[in-house]
Amino acid sequence: MAMMNMNRENWAVRGWEGVLLHVPSEWDIAAISGDRNQGYMRIDDTQNMPRVELKWQKSTGFVNVTGVVDGYLKDLQKKRKKGEPEIETDRDCSVVSKRQMRKQDLQCFAWRGAIEGYGAAWYCPDCQRVMVVQVMALPDERGAELAREVIGSLEDHPHDGWITWSTYGLQMEVPERFEMSGQKLMAGLIELRFANAGEEIVGVRWGMANVVLRGRTLENWAAAEIRDYHKGTKLEMTETTFRGHPAVEVSGYFINPLKHMQSFVMHIARRPYADVVQGWVWHCVDENRIYYAGALLDEEHKEIIKRVAESIVCPEDAAAETGDGKGPIR
Repeated sequence: MAMMNMNRENWAVRGWEGVLLHVPSEWDIAAISGDRNQGYMRIDDTQNMPRVELKWQKSTGFVNVTGVVDGYLKDLQKKRKKGEPEIETDRDCSVVSKRQMRKQDLQCFAWRGAIEGYGAAWYCPDCQRVMVVQVMALPDERGAELAREVIGSLEDHPHDGWITWSTYGLQMEVPERFEMSGQKLMAGLIELRFANAGEEIVGVRWGMANVVLRGRTLENWAAAEIRDYHKGTKLEMTETTFRGHPAVEVSGYFINPLKHMQSFVMHIARRPYADVVQGWVWHCVDENRIYYAGALLDEEHKEIIKRVAESIVCPEDAAAETGDGKGPIR
């Protein structure tokens, strides 16, 4: 296997549930579970080898980070398959420093078996989460250096009230108050849905645009496809451009008169009510992809979806390029 490319210019952002880190661009999310309070994420390379593992757990009391690492390494030993080499662990190592990570209770660890692992654990008082992360490498790779770069880039919570979500060529920012309500991660379709107090945000990337648009204009395609994301509403499609790309602006409102009455009453009481659809579909011709950023929001919150749409990184930006060839999430 070729030596790992340590050139950070060829690395990409991966973000999920408030965790953000940089990895080689050919690595992507292969397994996820849980939510913002307790979760797990694994990032694999193109050979389906696990490269990064992350675990987080919300905790408001005293956290024994030493005990967390002890338990993590103990579980690692239990997972060793019959016939595999014994796993040697090292607790007296410095994968990343407390100063680099700005974590006073940070503890590092390393282990060696058929492959090598380098990790760190800490408690973040700002997001009140215990974080455990490890980077795996082959014996002929510069594993310690690789781990230092990956773990050193990790941010365990957002700093401006917006969370970056990034996987399989779809990178977008969403207000922190919105939680994930659904996702589809497939080779030709990446879809992330978010919700909060009746408001909804969706970000979608389609591959093979030349195929899905065959015999149809972007406006005709959007009129048929986007309605599924905003059921119960009357949508209008307006041909336009967005960020220099051929685009369709999507706007709409609820069909049911009762919804209009509820909206009127809620606004009289000065309470938000999600009653307006706004979004943009655009065709990135050079990269053969279609994107959609849309939302059902209170009228006074419409500016949110404009920032969400503008935050989506088109793949011509090398930071977001991951390719369509990698298989779906498992």
